[in-house]
Amino acid sequence: MARMMDSLATINSFLRTLIALVIVGGAGAAGWYGYSTYNAKEFAAQKKAQELAAAEKSLADAQQKLNQAEADVARQAEEIRARDSTIVKLNENVKKLETALYYLKLDHRVARFTAVDQTKDETTGETATLIEFVELNDEGQPIETPRQFRVKGDVVYVDGWVVKFDDRYIEQADLERGTSLLLFKRLFGSGQRPDDGYPLDAVGSAPKAYARGGRMTDFERKIWDDFWNIANDPQKATALGIRAVHGDAPSMRVQKGKWYKVLLRSTGEMSVVPDDNPPGGRRPEA
Repeated sequence: MARMMDSLATINSFLRTLIALVIVGGAGAAGWYGYSTYNAKEFAAQKKAQELAAAEKSLADAQQKLNQAEADVARQAEEIRARDSTIVKLNENVKKLETALYYLKLDHRVARFTAVDQTKDETTGETATLIEFVELNDEGQPIETPRQFRVKGDVVYVDGWVVKFDDRYIEQADLERGTSLLLFKRLFGSGQRPDDGYPLDAVGSAPKAYARGGRMTDFERKIWDDFWNIANDPQKATALGIRAVHGDAPSMRVQKGKWYKVLLRSTGEMSVVPDDNPPGGRRPEA
């Protein structure tokens, strides 16, 4: 009987505890519900604020990325402009170099001559050549009446004095110093002494090919009037932009009936080469 009473007491205590827990739980749930209901708007506002803050952060991150992208684009655009500017300058330099190279390699046709006749003395074995020589203008047209000279030998020398200007003037196509000047001195053959040759331009006079239609510039006149002093005075030559003054005598073994042209490069090199297309197409009789 006592044991049963103890069991009933235990059950009763358990039930009271369970009922108390249910009541307390219900009260807590009711309280939480009431609290939640009462503060629902505040919770919603907090949630919205959190969502807004997250959205603003996302927007700020996106704006930062956009700003960085714009900065990258601006930097790349600046680099492209810089490269384009560099390319333009390089192209300009290339054109300047091409122009300078063109002027440095420009040949002026200053004279031509022909081997009108050529004979050989069977007794002495000496060859004599009749040369017809004429100076030309920049268009390749004669500026004088052709002159004839009978020289000894079959190798003809064209002796001249050359004035060479600094390359920078030639590269820039300077009006006064854009090409070398040539003073023809004499014509002679391999079978005679140079001093026995035939005079072409009088020493100290202006070359016909640079008289420009009979009119000399003051600069040209200054050079030719004081040619020998300039040739022997480096300081005076430098002051005039001249880098060299000296003689040159290219030669050619000529053949009867052939035409030859005398060229003067802008830089001062004098040369004699065959001319298969003389002005007017006229050829001497073979």
